[in-house]
Amino acid sequence: MTVRTRNRLITFFILAGPFVFLLCLLLFWDAEPPPPVPPLPHPNGYENLVKAGNMVSNDFEDYDELTSAKLRELINNDAMTLQTARTGLQQECRVTLDYSVTSSAHLDQLAALKRLAYAFVAEGRLAEMEKRPADAAKSYLDTIRLGDASARGGVLIDQLVGTAIESIGVGNLQKLVDQLDAKSCRETAATLETLDSQRQTWNAVMQQERDWSRRTFPDIRNEIGRIAMRRTLQTTFKTAEEKFDAQIEKTRQLIIEFAARAYQLDKGHSVATVADLVPDYLKAILQDPLTGTNMVFSP
Repeated sequence: MTVRTRNRLITFFILAGPFVFLLCLLLFWDAEPPPPVPPLPHPNGYENLVKAGNMVSNDFEDYDELTSAKLRELINNDAMTLQTARTGLQQECRVTLDYSVTSSAHLDQLAALKRLAYAFVAEGRLAEMEKRPADAAKSYLDTIRLGDASARGGVLIDQLVGTAIESIGVGNLQKLVDQLDAKSCRETAATLETLDSQRQTWNAVMQQERDWSRRTFPDIRNEIGRIAMRRTLQTTFKTAEEKFDAQIEKTRQLIIEFAARAYQLDKGHSVATVADLVPDYLKAILQDPLTGTNMVFSP
């Protein structure tokens, strides 16, 4: 073979390589069907949460700027909204997914859930202003419950919204650590610990994302698109996972703070290590999702 012929062959394979790859993919791709859609619970609390979100009649996003009188008026107007939401939180929840790429219905649901989160937080803010910290804690805990329930069984965007809602609840609840009595601190820590133990894992979120993609794009376009955007998707998923883990770390740190506060009020002195909180104030030593090591307490 001459050098010229060899160079022509190399050039041909460089240019034809992508087309040969796509041809092989078309010939040998196994269009394995996605797993069946898991049945939705009946009743599905998620539907009540979306319903409540659509019932929110006021804009609560600026709750921190409103007077107690104005907050009380708005909360009273949306009393039925919050009751409907709490009914949903008591039921099993699973996101109702939309497998059409042209529909915006699910985005509207997510917007409704975010409005509902601010309604819960506004209720908590009013309780704080009226010197009812225990009631405020319950409202913020319901915000955190909403974050979990609004993401359960959903795809990446559901988890991102759920994580954002949880962050709102955790940030407001953290302000109450020094305002609650020992009993309320212990109960709050126990509730948060239970919610944390029941949250869906990141692997579950990613599996649900893959299943959604395969159902929405059931042909070879999905595989080609996944390969073409592999690097972009890897970056997106990695960033989202970091946010997911960071919020878990913040929530677990808050669990420890409430448990340590209850310990201090009961014993009359600060706790030395997280291990001292087990089993009377915590069921187990919590793990830091960012490092994989035991969480520590910093007074």
